[in-house]
Amino acid sequence: MTDAHEESLRSLLARGASALAVDVRERDAPVTGLVVASTLVVFVVQAVTAVRLNAPIGVVTASVFVSEPVLAWVLSPLLHRDVGHLVANVVVLAFVGTVVEPHFRRRDYVAFLLAAAVLAALGGYLSKAAFTGRPVTAYGASGLAYAVAGYALGVPVAGVPLDRDALSMYGVLDRTTPGERVAAVFGIAAGATVLADVATGPYLAFDWLNGAHLVGFLVGVWTAWTHRLHRRNGRGGDT
Repeated sequence: MTDAHEESLRSLLARGASALAVDVRERDAPVTGLVVASTLVVFVVQAVTAVRLNAPIGVVTASVFVSEPVLAWVLSPLLHRDVGHLVANVVVLAFVGTVVEPHFRRRDYVAFLLAAAVLAALGGYLSKAAFTGRPVTAYGASGLAYAVAGYALGVPVAGVPLDRDALSMYGVLDRTTPGERVAAVFGIAAGATVLADVATGPYLAFDWLNGAHLVGFLVGVWTAWTHRLHRRNGRGGDT
């Protein structure tokens, strides 16, 4: 690659990054911001408690499911076992949630997240309880992250027929913003990890299925599909 080509590529990437930043910054996503902030506050409490007890965060969190199960399950979408678990979920939720929230009325987005949280926690519990008689835990914001990623997968084809033009690169570029395109890539990645989990899990672990990821993703895809049908049927804008 020549110096001119490298300079052109750097310029193109810089313009793309700038357009993406502007797109995300201009979006109004207070609910996503509140969920992310609440998750961070809860993790700080978890970390401080773990330090005071001189125990790993994951061990302390698991003990709460034994001593205070109602509280633990209520807070389960906000709890995380370590920094890596937290960052992976919060980054996806913060970015993709910010992109997709404006596609909802605010109360509907709250209902969407609540449904994803409850159903993903139930899926996570059942997928573990099916393989053991011991008490199980299922927590983390991954159910919410997979839900918004699943929804983002449908944004590029919202309200249009699913034909060759709709799925073409030029059609997608014409209908979407930079943030929506990147969010859709997260959706593709989420779908791929769910399929890989289902396809390879039985050969890798006894309790093989991550039910929270699967259910969260399906909630997002189903919601995107219903929104698409509403738009195609002329029922107005976002619901």
